[in-house]
Amino acid sequence: MESESPDFSSLKSRRMKCFIDLRMAMESALKSVVSYYCHSNLQGKKLVKKVENYRHHMDKLKPAALPHLPEVIMGSVSSVCDQLQSLPVGLRYRLDVIDFISNREEEYCSTIGSDTWMDSTAGTVWGVSKFIGKELSKESRIIGLDELMEEFFQPRYEKYAIK
Repeated sequence: MESESPDFSSLKSRRMKCFIDLRMAMESALKSVVSYYCHSNLQGKKLVKKVENYRHHMDKLKPAALPHLPEVIMGSVSSVCDQLQSLPVGLRYRLDVIDFISNREEEYCSTIGSDTWMDSTAGTVWGVSKFIGKELSKESRIIGLDELMEEFFQPRYEKYAIK
């Protein structure tokens, strides 16, 4: 735990990996909300491109997703998005972590370095995920054979297919 070497058992290394997982989870949850509510008219390549254009920009995801979230989690989601926007996604790289901690130590200690902040952020991510999961479950239904066959024969968008 006191080692400065870049190994996976290092406390800071695990904390940063956890932070990046939380950040990606929040991005994914918000992108789900935005896809469902803002881009439900798109599918395949058009939908993927639209969602990919949000990249890691919480400042773009937040205004698109926030109006569709329950009021009870809007405040915490807004706050977490603002904090995540100021915490670079590049913190997944060791040199960026060292530079960030040495130059923005106070911000690190009040966010990524704080167990309370990490727990609160995880709770907020869970709230958005739970909400969108319930919304998507409303779409679950039994479909007829005709509809199933029509869907089955639709061309499937495969982003990484070699053309």
